[in-house]
Amino acid sequence: MHKHIRNVFALSFLCAAASALTLSACDAPEGGATPESQSTLRTPAELGLGDGWVEQDQGLWSRIGADGVEEFVGVGAPGKLHGLASLYAAEEHLAIAAEAEGSETSQAQLAEIRAIIVDIENAEIVAPSDEASFRCQAQLTHTALAGPASCNAVQANAGVTYNNACNATTETIQTYTYATCGVVTTTHSCGPKTGLSVGCGSYSTLSSATSSCQSYAYAASNYYSTWKINDVKGYCAPPEPTCGPCPGNYDCHCGDYEGCVPRNQLCN
Repeated sequence: MHKHIRNVFALSFLCAAASALTLSACDAPEGGATPESQSTLRTPAELGLGDGWVEQDQGLWSRIGADGVEEFVGVGAPGKLHGLASLYAAEEHLAIAAEAEGSETSQAQLAEIRAIIVDIENAEIVAPSDEASFRCQAQLTHTALAGPASCNAVQANAGVTYNNACNATTETIQTYTYATCGVVTTTHSCGPKTGLSVGCGSYSTLSSATSSCQSYAYAASNYYSTWKINDVKGYCAPPEPTCGPCPGNYDCHCGDYEGCVPRNQLCN
């Protein structure tokens, strides 16, 4: 029931928000063009996010990271809606865990992500300035990483930093991460912060030998957001041998037995 209601709300919000922004597939101008698409959204490469990105939808780009996990960028107003969709999915994941666990901590974590969603819903989209300067350039960096960690663990790391000594253009930034194994979850959030020199960082990690785990990272600034989700736990290396060193003509291990045994002895 919760999921059905949330999905209906999310769809209603996406259409309503897109309508208010006069762009969306809900009520797009003839030919599918929108005011923002006509002004051309920046690409991830133009935003300094590197190469290898493939456009999946208007304002939505993805690529396979070095760790083999897909990462996403949402650009402009259309991309903001895609980023919100990822936050809605994260909220649904936490809501299921909160219902199963029923603790004050899980309820607080659910309230935390819902407050972040409201912040992002209300955030203004501000495109980067087209004014170029060879003498001065504001610096904006994004990090949104989610992947396996140590043995049976997952981790998520999100960060945004902004430094502008060139003019009065400010940036509003926000980060969020969670790591969950079974019904146990750890989260961290930062922001929103606004200024000429601001930074936000979030990190979460958790491990379980018996439960499935997931990690999620989200980072947002004025014009774009980045996010990543992971369901793979860290590799567990086999234990190191406890036997040895052995004297001459002796070797470690004989079947399941760990210890020094004569080199030519047959194992049972």
